[in-house]
Amino acid sequence: MDYTTVFSSNNGHGNGSGKPPAGGGIGGFDDAAPAPQFTPLPPGVYPARVVRGEYTTTKAGADAYRLKFKVTDGTHAGKTTIRTWTFSPKALAYTKRDLAAFGLTTSAQLLTPFPEPGREYHVRLVVALQRGDDGVERNDVKRIDVLRVVESPAAAFELPDESEGGAA
Repeated sequence: MDYTTVFSSNNGHGNGSGKPPAGGGIGGFDDAAPAPQFTPLPPGVYPARVVRGEYTTTKAGADAYRLKFKVTDGTHAGKTTIRTWTFSPKALAYTKRDLAAFGLTTSAQLLTPFPEPGREYHVRLVVALQRGDDGVERNDVKRIDVLRVVESPAAAFELPDESEGGAA
């Protein structure tokens, strides 16, 4: 049964034809091609920059801090990967050590935007693959070396890409 014409009024939505409106939104859904399946980065060493750091929670609800990296060169340029640190008693010393390389040494800093406007952190990532209990392969960032911090006024004006809430 076709339910697209059940209601005679469009209640302020759609175009009254029983079809989705054209021009963005749901209108382009039927003709859109699906995105390619996600594939993690292959194991290797990658030059990257920090896109964003943020306080977050894990799926289990534990406090965590997450850094998102974007590969800057090579065949995988533009791909991203994430490293998450937790604050459990066993992990805390490692979290403190690793985040200190980015100047993140206090809890107050973990709650502020990172990187600071006008700064770019360029790093070298050592990435491995890890298979989760669900059988899905994910990237496991084994090592992060901060190569340089660039003071760049242009970086302060960078807009987020669409996957980060940029374009509407």
